[in-house]
Amino acid sequence: TESTPSPQNTRTKRRRAIIWFNPPFSENVTTKIGKEFFKILEKHFPKRHKFHKILNRNNVKLSYSCTPNIGSMIKSHNRKTLDRTEETQTLPCNCRNKEQCPLDGQCRAKAVVYQATISDTTDSLSHTGTSEPEVKKRVPKHKNPTKHREHEQDTEPPKKPREMKDQGRIPVLKWKIPQPARPHQNGRPNRD
Repeated sequence: TESTPSPQNTRTKRRRAIIWFNPPFSENVTTKIGKEFFKILEKHFPKRHKFHKILNRNNVKLSYSCTPNIGSMIKSHNRKTLDRTEETQTLPCNCRNKEQCPLDGQCRAKAVVYQATISDTTDSLSHTGTSEPEVKKRVPKHKNPTKHREHEQDTEPPKKPREMKDQGRIPVLKWKIPQPARPHQNGRPNRD
C-alpha cells in the first residue's frame, strides 16, 4: 500500500491579532488576577457586543510581567548617586592671570553644561552647550572665530560677535556653568 502525498495547501494562514494583558506579578497578591480579568472581559463584552470580535478569550491573552526587585533598584539608585559625586569634582583654576579666568575659577570643570552670553549695549544672545573635557579647552573654540575670519564657521555662537564687530559694536562674552552633566557612556541613557 502506497500513500499518496496530499497536495500542499497554498493558501497562507492569517495570523490572529492578539492583545496581551501584562499585570505585574507579586507573590503578596492572593487574588487570581487572570481569572477575574477574564470574568470582567466576558461580562462587559458578551457575544452581542460590537467589540466582542476583538475582545474575547481567543484574542486576549494574559502574561505576568516581572518588575525589578528592590535590591536591583537600590543598586541602580546608588550607582546614579555615586556617579553624580564623581562628576562634580573640579580641579583648581590654573589660568596665568586669575582675574581673566572666563569662569571665575571654574574653568577646569569637567562634564558640565556651560552658557555663553554675548552682549553689547543694544543686543544680547545666549548660547548653551555641553563640554565633557575641561571647559577651558572648549572656550577658545568659541573665542577664535571672533578674532580670525577663517574660523568663522567652526562654532555656532561666534557668528553674532562677528556681526557686532563688523557693525562697529564691541561684543562682551560672559561665561557661566548652570549645572553639571554626566559624560556620555555607551549603553547608559543620558537623562540630565
